[in-house]
Amino acid sequence: PPDALLVLALGFFGLVSQTLLFREFLTAFEGNELAVAAFFGSWLLWVAAGALVGRAAARLEPWFVPLALLYLPAFVLQHNLIAGARALAGVAAYDLFPFGRMIALVLVTNAPVSLVTGFLFTLACRWWATGDPARGLPVARVYVLETLGATAGGLVVTAVLARGGLGTTAALIGALPLVVAVGLNASARALRWLPALAILAALAAGLAGSWAARDARRAWSRLLPAAGYRGHFATAQARYLHGEHDGQLVVLSAGGTVEALP
Repeated sequence: PPDALLVLALGFFGLVSQTLLFREFLTAFEGNELAVAAFFGSWLLWVAAGALVGRAAARLEPWFVPLALLYLPAFVLQHNLIAGARALAGVAAYDLFPFGRMIALVLVTNAPVSLVTGFLFTLACRWWATGDPARGLPVARVYVLETLGATAGGLVVTAVLARGGLGTTAALIGALPLVVAVGLNASARALRWLPALAILAALAAGLAGSWAARDARRAWSRLLPAAGYRGHFATAQARYLHGEHDGQLVVLSAGGTVEALP
């Protein structure tokens, strides 16, 4: 049914976005073990906070379908917050994060998607029960459907990244089932086709490549002069930036230099 597809799509995009954001997070914080613990701890904390917001805002249940699209701007916002985390904290790319500042920054940058996740899950339970009261156990049904969607999202994002695909491409692919499911459940005509058309147009126009190129140039400029940047490529392991500096070929990855020749 269309309503089940929407809950599946929420789980699908939620897992795709978490994977991509965590990948960006490891670059910004250089794989710091304490930062990794803070990432997942704060993620669950914000999910709980979002669930409380969803409980308090139960009257928004009739607008659950269009509200599902909040996932998209939340992802873009969190992606940019994480990418600019060091600039926000005033910590240079070659410096270690002070522990207290790191914890505070993780709490701030990790909020958008996880907060929306908790909010939409709680609202989805009310929406599911309202659609057909005879179904019963709305929390259990929504949880199962969202988990199945997350499993599919994990497989898809893994396949895209394993083939050297861009994270931005995976993000747009992850958004496509969500906007289609919203369209199938929407009463407003514009919501039925406009979001899906926008995502397809973005894929066709190569927006994923432009977005990734902008992010790569910005990452290069944190360490080296922008004039030396030449390009980037991705593998299953990581994203690599390459260019010239002081007559050398330089390759950057995960926020640091991994090769300089000769």
